[in-house]
Amino acid sequence: MTGAGNARLRSAVLAAAWVRIPGVEVLSSGDGGPLTRTIKKIIDPLVVRTAARPRLGRPLLEPAAAAELTELLLADAPRLRATAAWFTHLKRQRRALRITAGDVQDVCFPLAYELATAFGMPGPEAPEKAVSALRELHGEGDEAGIAQLTAYLDDPRVAADLTADLRRHWRSDAGLAAEDAVALLGGFVSDLSDTAWRTLARSAAGHALGLALRRPGGADVLTQPVSDLGLQRGDRTAVPPLLRRDEAGPELLERSVERRVRATLRRLPAGERGPVDALVEDERRRVVAGFGLGLPALATCFALGVVLAPALRPLDGAAPSEIPEFARQLNAQVAREGYVLHARRALAGATPLTPRPDPELVRELREFAKQFLGRLWIRLHGFDVRGDRPADAADVRDLVTGVVRSTSLDLRTKVRRALVARLPDLEAVS
Repeated sequence: MTGAGNARLRSAVLAAAWVRIPGVEVLSSGDGGPLTRTIKKIIDPLVVRTAARPRLGRPLLEPAAAAELTELLLADAPRLRATAAWFTHLKRQRRALRITAGDVQDVCFPLAYELATAFGMPGPEAPEKAVSALRELHGEGDEAGIAQLTAYLDDPRVAADLTADLRRHWRSDAGLAAEDAVALLGGFVSDLSDTAWRTLARSAAGHALGLALRRPGGADVLTQPVSDLGLQRGDRTAVPPLLRRDEAGPELLERSVERRVRATLRRLPAGERGPVDALVEDERRRVVAGFGLGLPALATCFALGVVLAPALRPLDGAAPSEIPEFARQLNAQVAREGYVLHARRALAGATPLTPRPDPELVRELREFAKQFLGRLWIRLHGFDVRGDRPADAADVRDLVTGVVRSTSLDLRTKVRRALVARLPDLEAVS
């Protein structure tokens, strides 16, 4: 622990505590710290419970918070060791049952922790218990819910009624000009105080800006074209369809109702879901709200991301001085990453990014703002489904900062994989 008053990176605190727990290798990364998914699926929601202790989820921790986080993690060491052991059983039995739904870590990390809580370390009956848990999870899980959803939307009368309802409510008015919404958002970015956040959260700023994008010229209040941000295809947001077969487009605001309900099915345990018609109606109401988010505070959080996005250009280096300090800090957080500096040198012609051209990787690096907004919207949609929202300005800052960080880590991993895969060729040309 550093001296009093010195904040520490949360990731460093977690890594230092994690290496003191033996027997958790399957939950650990190559450097010995916890995997990103271990943090996301086990440590934060189940061990630390950051929803109830948001002060322990911030990127920088004061000494007292760092000590509390370390204590919580070490106190749960026996259960974490059991979780690692159960995960091995779940992974083996999942393969035997030929279950492919969802990412194995996303699905099995929380389930392994649940089994560790119920039974401790796995015993001789562990394979049977793992099979039973997997069948209970998947038998009435996503696949059954999706089948019900598909059957419901395939009913011609249901589809006609919902489509008419969507179109009827699509062109609504938030009662606030888009220019005024941007001004309110800019005021919060410059101030970042609880007072400014309360004013912003009570306003219709988020919905107003989202609804403005449905009108020709409505995006003129933004400093970056919406096509560059991955929000929509044309100059106005099209009414999302109920169903779009083989949908894979990235346009956030034009995702079908069916795709959004599928996301809800993934986020909610089977026991917490309502009937499929109620899930569809909930999502229909979200679709017609600004930015497709029902809670005004969450629409405002996404609008804030849209306003900040033009400053997130790490490949260009430091943001201009006229950009608000918070936006410059976010950009600097990524711009000083080693993989970004390497990419900048490569694009300047000083050294190859990879031995062979990798236009897809370069495109993703250039489109950092789009990647950030995609991840932010998914996070906020999850909040909307569960009825969560930021409590204060610090929560909003932590949310945005965390999404920037996770976007950066994802891109860093892609660059690292490309470099490692082509290391012999890279050495030959360097």
